[in-house]
This record gives sequence, structure tokens and C-alpha cells, in this order.
Amino acid sequence: MATYTLQYPPAHDDTYVKSTTKFSTDYWAYIATNPATPLTGTGVGTNWIAASGAYTNQRFHIDLGSAKIIRRIYYENRHNSGGDTENGVKNFIFQGSNNAAAFAELTYATDTNWTAITTAQSTFDQHVALDQADPKYILATNTKKYQYYAFKFADNWSGANQMALRRVSLMTEDGYYPPAGGLGIGNPWIFMKDMWEKHNKLWIPKLILQEDLGFNY
Repeated sequence: MATYTLQYPPAHDDTYVKSTTKFSTDYWAYIATNPATPLTGTGVGTNWIAASGAYTNQRFHIDLGSAKIIRRIYYENRHNSGGDTENGVKNFIFQGSNNAAAFAELTYATDTNWTAITTAQSTFDQHVALDQADPKYILATNTKKYQYYAFKFADNWSGANQMALRRVSLMTEDGYYPPAGGLGIGNPWIFMKDMWEKHNKLWIPKLILQEDLGFNY
């Protein structure tokens, strides 16, 4: 069974985590990425909430500080002591980029220098109507390293008020190696071991660089 590791931005602030809008300074986007933020209790200072009336078309961007292959999303949708769950985000598109200008651009419709990443589902589940943690996970079929990741949240569960989110984090898959530049050999060290065994150790080993094997990530 695959295991995953949480990956956080270098700091939980407006430099590394951005959104199209926020309701007030109690509801910055980076509040939702901070693992120190409580998952239960009041919604004040514990959720990202978009501006009043902004319940569609919001971008949410995360800068990981360096490029990583994100393979799973962890989230806890909006709740306020178990209430207001209908304001949680719903339909979304997941994107990756290595372009700083793309990260800084928060216009919902602008997709310049972003690459869409396929996910196992395209919605965030509504939080259970109880004051408790409700962790959910979504797999991403991503094979590229990106420094910047984006959620394009299209709407919320109520179709009114504003959209909100209590927690979202990105995860790498432990031991995952992407296919090599079309060669399909995966991890070069496993490839070398297999070749050594299959050819009765008759070849002379040498250091093989990523570019020798077609790695372009």
C-alpha cells in the first residue's frame, strides 16, 4: 500500500499561499494550510473564507518553495463548530506550474502557464455536520515536479453566501519515481539492477545520469 508525506509551503503567510479573495484578515488562505490551525471549534481564524457573496470562481494557490511531485490531496472542508458546512468548496480543477507569474495571477479564468492535473474526483466532499475532524483524501495522477499548485474552486455546496475551506494540504508519494522521458524504465537504479541480473553481470557498470535515461523532470 502506498504511503504519503505531507508537504507544506516554507511559511504559512500571504507570500506562499494566495486566494482570489478573502472575507477579512481573520480568514486568510494560509490559515487553511497551517497544520497548527485547529480542526474543530469556531470557524473564526480557522478557515479560509472568500469575500462576502463570492461563492463561485475562486483560485487558491500554494507555493511549496521547491518543485515536488504531488500525488495526493488532504482536506477538511468548511465547518464552524459543526455548522455552516454548506459553504464548503465543491467542484474544483487542480493545476501545477513552475512559473512565478502564474502563481501571482489570481484571476479565475487565467490559466496561462498552468497544467491541469487529473484527480480521482473533481469535488471536495461536504464536511460532516458535526464538530469533529473529517479528513478526506483525493489521489492525483501527477508525474511532474511543480513548485506551484492551484485549486480552481468553481462553487460551494449551497450556491449562496461565500465559499470556504478549513484545511488543505498537498502530499508526495513515498518512493514514487515517474516514468523516464518515454522510456518507461522508472527508477534508474532499479533498472541498472535488473540489467545486471538479466545479463549475468557481463556488462561494466558506470554512473548513469538522469539525462542519459531521458529524465526531463
